[in-house]
Amino acid sequence: MRYKGIVFDLDGTLVNSLEDLTDACNDVMDSYRLPKKTYEEGRKLIGRGLRNLIKGALPKAMADDELVLDEAERRIKAAYAKRYTNKTRPYPGIVPLLETLKAKKIPFGVCTNKPDDAAKMVVGALFDARDFVDIRGQRNDKPRKPDPEQTLEVAAQMGVKPEDCLYVGDSSIDYETGKNAGMQPVLCLWGFGDKKQMIAYGDAACIQEAGELTAFIS
Repeated sequence: MRYKGIVFDLDGTLVNSLEDLTDACNDVMDSYRLPKKTYEEGRKLIGRGLRNLIKGALPKAMADDELVLDEAERRIKAAYAKRYTNKTRPYPGIVPLLETLKAKKIPFGVCTNKPDDAAKMVVGALFDARDFVDIRGQRNDKPRKPDPEQTLEVAAQMGVKPEDCLYVGDSSIDYETGKNAGMQPVLCLWGFGDKKQMIAYGDAACIQEAGELTAFIS
């Protein structure tokens, strides 16, 4: 095999969580009597963690007030905790892909900007978490992606050198994460990122369906 391990992003890559995340955001918007976001608007806010999601949704004056933002972050975390997998499901082909990787003994893990507890809950609810070498979400003591620290820690847990590892995601943040970690970025065109922007990255591989990843590995 050309590549010996895979680190996956979660939202927009393994699972379609657009509606649950946007619904959580709209609970907060309702609490402040602000207009709700459409799912298409929500799509553009996802990828940098819940704090940045709600920061992007709030009016600038509120978003710039750290005390208001702290409260809004607490509210969206509570709202999201009620619906981790109400509407969230794996993308087509993801479950067979993970089964194939397991059969080929190619280790894989997750590194995401979703809060750590939420990431573990979602993976555990929708997949067999035992198949993942490591599942890492955003923690207060660790930098967010595109900083490569946690991504590299997942690769280390798998026993795979960065140059022998793929980072698979769906956004510019994931592209930057892969590059910063010294891994080959693979971008999923079914996710939340802008397709034209993904394709424009000349040194990234782009895939349109999950099964393409198996062929790319070898």
